[in-house]
Amino acid sequence: MIIGICDELKIPVRYIGIGETIDDLRPFDAREFVDALFGDD
Repeated sequence: MIIGICDELKIPVRYIGIGETIDDLRPFDAREFVDALFGDD
C-alpha cells in the first residue's frame, strides 16, 4: 500500500521500519526490498 501512496503523491520512501522503536529505522533500498519480497538469492 505504501508504494501506491508514494507513487500517487510523488513522495520518495527514505526509511523503512524493521521493528517498533526509532532504532529500528533503516535507510530504504528499493532493490534490497524487492529482493527480500521475492527471495532473490
